[in-house]
This record gives sequence, C-alpha cells and structure tokens, in this order.
Amino acid sequence: MKKIKFLLFLLILSSCNKYLGTVDPDYSPKKEVTEIFSNDQIDENFTSITLNNILYPQLINPSLNVFEIKIDKISNTDKDSVFELINDKIILSKEDTIITIDNYNKIKIKYDLNLNKGEKVLNFFDYKNKIYIFTNRSRIFFIEDNNVIELANFEIFTNATPILIDKYLILLSVFGDIFEIKLDDFSISKKANFNSKPGISIKSNIFEDQENLYYLFNSGTLLTFDKKNYEYKDNYILEDLNILSSLRVFNELINTPFSFNNYLYFIDKSGKIAAYNPVTSEIFWEIDLNSTILNYQFSNNGYLIILTLENILILSNNGKIINSYTHNQESPKLFFNINKNIYLISEEGISSINFNNKSEEKFYKNKFSSNLEIYFKGLNIYLKDDKSLFKLSE
Repeated sequence: MKKIKFLLFLLILSSCNKYLGTVDPDYSPKKEVTEIFSNDQIDENFTSITLNNILYPQLINPSLNVFEIKIDKISNTDKDSVFELINDKIILSKEDTIITIDNYNKIKIKYDLNLNKGEKVLNFFDYKNKIYIFTNRSRIFFIEDNNVIELANFEIFTNATPILIDKYLILLSVFGDIFEIKLDDFSISKKANFNSKPGISIKSNIFEDQENLYYLFNSGTLLTFDKKNYEYKDNYILEDLNILSSLRVFNELINTPFSFNNYLYFIDKSGKIAAYNPVTSEIFWEIDLNSTILNYQFSNNGYLIILTLENILILSNNGKIINSYTHNQESPKLFFNINKNIYLISEEGISSINFNNKSEEKFYKNKFSSNLEIYFKGLNIYLKDDKSLFKLSE
C-alpha cells in the first residue's frame, strides 16, 4: 500500500511540472537574473549627456559650485522640526522652541513658543519682511524683536502645509475644507470642499502650468487651483490618468506633478512615471521602472534623473532610459546634481559620482537619520534629518 501511495505521489509531481501551489494566469518562472527594462525603454544612441539647470523639485542656482564638500552641523533637530531660510536667516523649530540663526554673523536667538498639547509648527513664511509661524491647529504667530506674538487662532485642524499666494494663505483642513486667510487683516472665509483620497501625508511642492496651480494634499489626492483667482477646481486629473494609463494605478505620488512642454509629469513611488496632457487626455509616454523611486530631479533641457533603491537613471524627454549607474548603497536617501556630478546621500554619507566614467570619485562620511530633506538657497545647501541640521560648504 505504501508503494502505491509513493507512486501516486510521483505521478502528481510530474503532472504539476514539479510546481506545487497556485499559479497566476500570467505567471512565468523567474530566471536567476531578471531584466528590469525592456529594449524599447532603453535608448543606446546617447554617448554624452549634459544636464542643464535643475528646475524641479527645487530650482538650483546655476552658479552654485561644489568641488570639495565640508559637512557642518548647525543645530540639533527632532522628528517634527521645521526648517526655512528667510531674509538670510535660518529659522528652525524644535519642540516648543523657535531658533533663528543669522547667516552672516551667526547670532543664534531662541524663542519660547506656547503650544498646546498635540500642537506643532507646520511651516514658516515671509510676508512683508516679517517671519510668521503657522501650526497644525491653525494658529499664526510672528517674530518681533525678541518676542513671539500670537496674531490669530482659527482652531482648524490641518496636517498640510498652507499655500502662500500673494496676500492670501490657502488652508486645507483634515476634513477636506478649503479656507482662505487674508494676511492684511487675518480674516478667514471658507471657499470650497474637496474629497480626500487615501494616501500618505507628504511635504508637497506647489507647481504650475499656464492655467493652474497644483498641490498634493496627500500622495493620492491632487488639488488644482486657478492661477488667476486662486479658486479651487473640482477636476479629476489623477483619476483620468489612472483610467487611461496601461501601468495600473498611480496612487502614491512622491511629489506634485510638474509641467514641461504642456505635459504634467507624474512620478509614483512604485516606479511608474507618465507624461500626461490633462487638456487633450494624451499620454506622451509612460514607463514602469519596477523599482521603488526615492527621489528625482528634472533639468530645463528635459532630462529626468531618478534615484531608486539600486540605480540612478537618466531618462530623455521621450521617456527613454539613456544612462544609468548602479550605486550599491544599502540605504540611499536623496541626491543632487551640481557641476555635472551627481551627489548621492545615504545613511553613511555623501558619494560624488562621475556619470561619464561610471565611478564614485569621493565619499564624505557622515551619519544621516530618517526623513532627510534638502534645501537650496542661493549658493548654500542644507540637509535636515530627524536629529540634525547640516550645511554643506566647500
């Protein structure tokens, strides 16, 4: 009887082609080495690439030069710290303290901020040469001499950085309400409502095209405002893209889509990228890199530079991969491009990479923690993580 059972078991194995389990309809066994990109995604015709001025996500001063990096720690931070550069001053929050540091004479001043339980600073902004502080409970303070003065308390809960446009502050509540605060007299009025889609809270940029301003409330909710009157437009650009795209759903955008040659560029953390015209509903190109996207930069000559967990890729303005570099960093975080070199920031430090000869020229050792952010202001570069604020200098 045991021999019969054993023979039946062998027959079952052979009929299953030596695979036990559920097989998806489109399943094909993986080889030891997997080709990530198909041939039609790669353009081999580019022998040299010139990356011009970087436009997105932050404009980098074209006269900024970096040859030898020195990493200077400026101040301690925490996971909720907010940083800004206003009127040649560093403005930094840490718990219930505001710190200002003069960029010229390095004078540091600390201000006590009377915050309620659960309240934290969301951002700083400049209006008529005064520094204002905005919290997640929609309280507004400003710094005058050696004091922090409360100007308004709207008692509206928000996790999104407000949008500063001319003399107005556009406030987005956690419940999907849109308010407009007039900064001349701090009066407030409700303007509209929006439907929030599921998504991760991010620090969003505000980008624009000829007619609209775009802002990500979260990674899955794209808001559109009219550039002329700043009115909210109840449109469905992201939803329309998801209907038309062959790449499945874009639902975790890493930043607000930016505009180039009448197309909005959508970059999803999962590896999907699309150049889409919301007016004509035309997808110019789209690609799935099949790898998590961590960061990007876009130059004024149409090159998109992408950082993934394994590679730095350069895409042309028609979506073809024209150059790549395998960085071999275990914990890549951010990168920036200056003087034709790319600087990759990981947990252990900063690598200077020469794309032409595919090599790491120098490594600057420094420990970086989570939630790393980069800021460009004039000829200065700043890095902030959950523990420290750094300045990069020569």
